[in-house]
This record gives sequence, structure tokens and C-alpha cells, in this order.
Amino acid sequence: MRTTSGRVRTSIAITLFGLLCGGLSGWPPALWRSWSKDISDQITLWAGPSNPPEEVVVIAVDDASLQQARWVLEDANPDAWSEGLDRWPWPRAIYGQLIERVIAAGSRGVAINVLFAGQSMYGPEDDARFAQTLKRHGSAVALAAEMMEPVDRQGAGGLSLEPPASTLLDALGGLPHLGLTNMLNAEDGSIGPHPEAYGERVLRPHGFALQQSLPSALLKIAGLEPPHDQADRSLRLYGPEGSITRLSAWEVLDPERWRNHPLRPRLQDSLVLIGPTLEDNQSGQSTPFGTLSGVELLATATANDLDGSGLRQWPQHPWQKALLSAACSWLIAYLATRRLTLRWRLVSCSLGLIGLLLISIITLVQRQTVLPLLAPSAGVVGLASALAVSSFWREEQERRRLRQTFERYVAPSVVQEILKDRDSAEGILRGKTLNVTVLFSDLEGFTALTRERSQQGRSEDLIDQLNRYLGRMVEVITEHGGTVDKFIGDCVMAVFGSPVSRGTELEARQAVRCAAAMRKALADLNQDWSEKGLDPLSSGIGLASGEAVVGQIGSPQRMDFTVIGDTVNLASRLESLTRELRTPILMDERTAHLAGTEIATDNLGDQAIKGMDRCQVYRPRLSL
Repeated sequence: MRTTSGRVRTSIAITLFGLLCGGLSGWPPALWRSWSKDISDQITLWAGPSNPPEEVVVIAVDDASLQQARWVLEDANPDAWSEGLDRWPWPRAIYGQLIERVIAAGSRGVAINVLFAGQSMYGPEDDARFAQTLKRHGSAVALAAEMMEPVDRQGAGGLSLEPPASTLLDALGGLPHLGLTNMLNAEDGSIGPHPEAYGERVLRPHGFALQQSLPSALLKIAGLEPPHDQADRSLRLYGPEGSITRLSAWEVLDPERWRNHPLRPRLQDSLVLIGPTLEDNQSGQSTPFGTLSGVELLATATANDLDGSGLRQWPQHPWQKALLSAACSWLIAYLATRRLTLRWRLVSCSLGLIGLLLISIITLVQRQTVLPLLAPSAGVVGLASALAVSSFWREEQERRRLRQTFERYVAPSVVQEILKDRDSAEGILRGKTLNVTVLFSDLEGFTALTRERSQQGRSEDLIDQLNRYLGRMVEVITEHGGTVDKFIGDCVMAVFGSPVSRGTELEARQAVRCAAAMRKALADLNQDWSEKGLDPLSSGIGLASGEAVVGQIGSPQRMDFTVIGDTVNLASRLESLTRELRTPILMDERTAHLAGTEIATDNLGDQAIKGMDRCQVYRPRLSL
């Protein structure tokens, strides 16, 4: 039973536990964010790659294109398409050729993730050729722009737009065909939100004219409406670099290769992103699947917009995250501490953890929503560990208490047997009806002896003699498997069959044998005392078998483990009857019956029992 103070301590602990989990979710420290990132990365790897929308295609400005162009240019009559492809950066006119080929294949829109700032290093003619292509197909083309964030020597910073060259921008049709390639990093260092978040969170407060990202610009020129919550979503990766359908730029530029290319039909109604994936390109981002190039990330954002798979954090505000996390933690902790049993606590924590995981998975898969349930989940694991330690400690304390209680009455070996089943032991202490054999042994004439010794000033001798007698009787009772219930002055009360029984018949036989052994032990003591000039002692023993109530009886200040009932009273009356019948050991009919043929008995007939009904009385035929 849990006390009021225990309930108060539990309530305080649950409150602090919920506040801790809520604080970690709402305002996570740097170390917690790092752990969160590691766990998120591991979950992403466990989930594995997924299939992106087929409509999104990447044309890679890659090493393969450079190597292929160099190989073709080694020929005496190289193909015209390879001119300028053997070095970086490429002439801008080459991008015009890519646009021509892709749109001719049926693409709905093309976005180029290359910043064409300033004049081409290949001269005005290169810009002019590219501008002519943009004029012809400008309605289906989006170019990249970048927001520069310089910092001067005094540490002051500012934002400035780096757009394409003015001739290209005019040919394209102005800002509606530009898109930013800037991306924000997540607070925990993982893949950040959709590129649209940069304009939403950084540029819009300052009123910049250009705020849309390159993926949004691509969707708009293709006649598609970007999702309204792009800025609130994180990128959902499809796998390592190259997971999105990819073509090497040289495959599109080489007429023979492109004419029969198996992926050419895939460009019908597609959204194409052109950009560098060169090994020495520094625009890559570290992800659980490895480093992804800038064009791969932008293509991922575009694909997320198409299939709606971008991950949305809910709730957004720290205090809302804290409240949700704390509520989940409080609920699980409250249920887990409703009962004190370790099984209930561990099952409650396990079910709570499984519930949190299922909710996380369902919301992630069905709603593309990430809930802040890492802190509650980790908290539940910690809670289960703490409750397990607490339960083991409480179990050990309870076992120690029970051991100390029973060791006062029974042998250590019997205590071990009792403690194998703690619930049963608790039941015995609370009260239980058992079939037992009760033994009462009392010294004859001890009251008169006490008075005589006191008058002679020999009380110390009397106490020493009594203690030696009681000590030897306890040894004999223990040797026969009995339990010393109590001492009543010079009277010894013992019980056989409590708290653990070896069988009613065996307990009865052992009780009778114990009575005989007690008489033999007393005879040995008397011989020793006679040699020392001390008066001998004589005892009478009564035995009775039957049902008795076993348990702890007393007040909270003092409790005794004892037995009560008619069987106890009968044993006491039989012990008193030994003086009248002048026989040292008497037993009732049930004890004689249980002792069986192994112990011969004499029937002393029907005897009157003080305060009880008459009963048959027996004495054992044992060597006393």
C-alpha cells in the first residue's frame, strides 16, 4: 500500500520528469540536438531509399561529360558538340543547346542551377547565343540567382542579390523566371528545410523583390502551383546521389547518343534541372546517404513538391513542442506508477514507447509530419530503467524485512523456502489458516522455585538456569523443524507446520518426537545441575493438531508472528493436564491419529478439558 507521502513524492517526480522531457523537446541543448541528428540519420538509413516522382529529371554537368569530351576531341575530326566541354566552366551557349534538346523532347520546364553572373569568359558572342535561346524558350526556363551574405572587416554583414547577367535576364523576361538556390541548415546540422524557407524567413522580413526558390520558379513556369507550406517542410531524401533520374550532359549533347537514348521518352512532361555534380564542386551537403550535390538537393525539393512528401515539423513553436512532449511523458509516467509491481511498470513503459513509435511512424507516413517525440521516447526508456532499479531496490528492502521478520521465528533454511514466493509470505504475515501441530511445554513448580530463590538472594542463578533450559529447548525444537512461537515466562510454545508445512502427518510425528527429545534434553540438564548443587526441573508437554490462524498480531509499535485458535488453547490445556494425569507428554486424538503407526500411543480415555469439550487424550510410548 502506498502512503500519502509516497504518493506526493511520486507526483513530484512525475511532474519533474514531464518538465524535463518538455524542456528537451522545446529548447534542446547542443548535445541533445547532436544526438537527435544521429538518431534521425540512423532512422533514415533504416528506412532506406524510396522512389522519387518520374517527372523530375537531372541533367548532370559531371566528370563523365568532361572526360567524354576530351576523348572525342582527341580525334582528328572531333564532333562539333564536344567543343568547349573539356574544361570548366562551360560556354553558356552549351546550356542553350541542352535547353533546346530537352524542350524538344517534351519537357514542361527547365531550371539551370548555374549562376551566370557577369559577362561570359568566352566573350559577348557566347552570351548572345545563350540569350537567343532564352528568348525562344524563356517561358519554359528558370535561371538561378543567389543571395550573397558578405561580411566586412568590422564584422558588419549585408544581403545582396547576385542575378544572371542583364542581357540574359532581359532575354528571359525578368525576376519571375529567377529562383534562389540558397538553403538554410537545420538547427541540429541535418538537412534543412525546403529552399523556399530562405525567402520566407530571411528575405520576406526585409522586403526583397525576389523571394522564390529555384524549385518554385520551375513549378510555376511548368504551370504548376507550389504547395503553400513549402517553407514549413524539411526535405525528404530519396537516397544517395543519383537517386533521381539522371542523364549525363554529354548524352544529351551527342546527337547520335541522344537520338536513341532509352531515357529520352521520360522527358515528356518532365521537370528538368541542369547543374554541376562535379567531384570538385563545393556545393555539396552531407546527408545520411552521403554527400548530395546542390542540383540533387534542388531536384529533391522539386520532387517533394510534386509528391507532397516533404517533412513538416509539428508543432512549430518551442513551447508547443514542450507541452506536447510533457503531456505524453506525464501520461506514460502516471500509468506506469499506478501500481508498484515491476511487471506492470515495465509493461506500461513498453506499451507507452511502442505507442509513441507507432504514432511517429503513422504521422510520418500518412501525414508527412514529424512529431517531437524523441525526448518522451528517450524519457520512457530512462523512466523504465529508473523504475526497474527502484523496484529491485524496493524488492530487496521488502525481502530483507521479511527475512528479518521470519528469522526471529524459524530456521534460515525455512526462511529461504518462504521467500521463494514473496506474495505467499506476505499472505502468511497478513493472516492465513493452516493445519498445524502446537506444542506447549511448561516447568512444574517453577513459580514456587522462583519465590524460594528470590528469598535466598539467588535470582541470578535462577535466571541462568532458566536461560540455559530455554536455550536447549529452542535447539531441540529447531532440530525437529519446529518454530518457536513465544516464551511465556518458563513456558515454551512451538508450532509445527507454520509458516511452511512438510505435510500434516510428518509435522505431527516430528512434534511428538520433539516432545520426547525435550524431555531427554531436560534430563541431561538436570544431571549437570545436580552435580553443581542446583535443584532439578521437571516439565509437562501438551500437543494438539488442527486448524489455526497464522499471522502477525499486535500493534504498529510491536508485532508478533504467532498462531491463534482452539488448537492452541487445547495444547495449553493438555500441558496443564499432565500434572493431573502424572504423565509428562499428552496429545489429542488428532495428533495421535496423524502420528500413525510409527509412534505407539496409549489411550488415556475421555478427559475433561477446562473451558472446552471433553476429548480423547493419548500419551506416546517413547523413551523419555
